Amino acid sequence: MSRLFRITSPTIALFLEEDRTVARTLPLGALITANDVLGNQLIEVQYEGQKILMFAQDVRARGERVAEDVE
Repeated sequence: MSRLFRITSPTIALFLEEDRTVARTLPLGALITANDVLGNQLIEVQYEGQKILMFAQDVRARGERVAEDVE
C-alpha cells in the first residue's frame, strides 16, 4: 500500500545521477509516495517520477500523510 506525503520542512534525499548517489534537498511542499515508513532505515520513495532514497524517520517527522492507496 503506497501513501502520499507532503514534505513540511526541507529534507535531504539521495538521488542517483550518472551512476553516483547525490544528496539533494526536497523542498517544502514536495509530494512523495512511500510504501513502508516504519523503522529508521533508508527507504525507496517516488518523487517527480524518480525513485529516490530517504530515511523512514525523515518521512515520518517531516511529511504529512495526504492520501493512502495511491499508485
